[in-house]
Amino acid sequence: MKNIPTGAETIIKTLENRGFEAYLVGGCVRDMLLGKDPKDFDITTNALPEQIKSAFEKTIDTGIKHGTVTVIINGMPFEVTTFRNDGDYIDKRRPETVNFVSDLREDLARRDFTVNAMAYNRTKGIVDCFGGREDLKSKTVRAVGDPEKRFSEDALRIMRLVRFCSVLDFIPEKKTYKAAKKLCKNLRFVSAERIFAEFSKLLVGKRPDLISDIIASGGLESFGISGKTSLKKLPLLTSKLELRLFAFIKILGLDTDEISSKLKIKNSIKNYLKKCEAIMFLTPESDDFEIKTALATAGREILFDVCEYKTKIEKNDMSDIAKRAEKIIKSAEPYTVSHLKISGKDLENLGFKGEKIGVMLKALCDSVKRNPENNKRETLISIAEKLK
Repeated sequence: MKNIPTGAETIIKTLENRGFEAYLVGGCVRDMLLGKDPKDFDITTNALPEQIKSAFEKTIDTGIKHGTVTVIINGMPFEVTTFRNDGDYIDKRRPETVNFVSDLREDLARRDFTVNAMAYNRTKGIVDCFGGREDLKSKTVRAVGDPEKRFSEDALRIMRLVRFCSVLDFIPEKKTYKAAKKLCKNLRFVSAERIFAEFSKLLVGKRPDLISDIIASGGLESFGISGKTSLKKLPLLTSKLELRLFAFIKILGLDTDEISSKLKIKNSIKNYLKKCEAIMFLTPESDDFEIKTALATAGREILFDVCEYKTKIEKNDMSDIAKRAEKIIKSAEPYTVSHLKISGKDLENLGFKGEKIGVMLKALCDSVKRNPENNKRETLISIAEKLK
């Protein structure tokens, strides 16, 4: 196990020197076994929260009720959690109570999937009570214990199952996937923010099509997502959330406003989706005027994304449109009002007032989109006077 932060090693050694057990646990162990660099290093121990706090100079009570203390080592935070098992789950999301325990196996048994239920320290090596290493080798995501019990406890685990499979390019174990589909309507008890957080990650993974069965089983109806269709083309697109989300919505024929509202999608993504929709008029036969209109409406990046979507998903080759758009940009051909060699003040001096100024600016912009050579102050004034 390589590249373990010094801070994590320090915490484990400090707790061991005080007579406790301590291990790296969960996703960091999984990722290191896969040869990846973990983003977070979580630690589990049989030390109680107050004992953890007394062992280190700087700590934060981030989740002390559930046994979690954040320990700061050299400015780097590490979550350290007491071995525990969970009480009854009353809201399909979180346990009403937790019980601190002294047995590592009991702590690992409460976790969601076998690949996330392994622990490690340099003294004991890998502690794998539920076959996580074998599942890593076979690229399988399997629930720890009874999958129906796991998903009944916390419905978000259903989304996590699909997310892990998509991101890791694994397959769900049959009984685990069957239970997920059976209980997926419990996802309605999960907050929109948590649903979208998992959905965002699985969408840009290698196997986003695995969410299809959850959707077909009604799992995301509460969030405006329903229907039966294949999503196997999604990985053809660049792993960009906004683009894949737009493609997902188009493929399923969903309502962008409804999904944005129910999933509480932030405005920047919602605006991206709206701009994509606004330039769907582009086709391989579009002329320069339409390309310039699309650039003015959505900008270069979104125009290129829509070209990618139409090429890879709709099988309409838009490569020439993209090339012509790039040429228009590089040659500085005008296509927005801001590019005009005339201003609203100029039109006001010509006698235009109020809304008529905006209408005339748009008309002049359309003129120079068709005839770039008209973008001269004198020419534009002449055209405006004729249209007055």
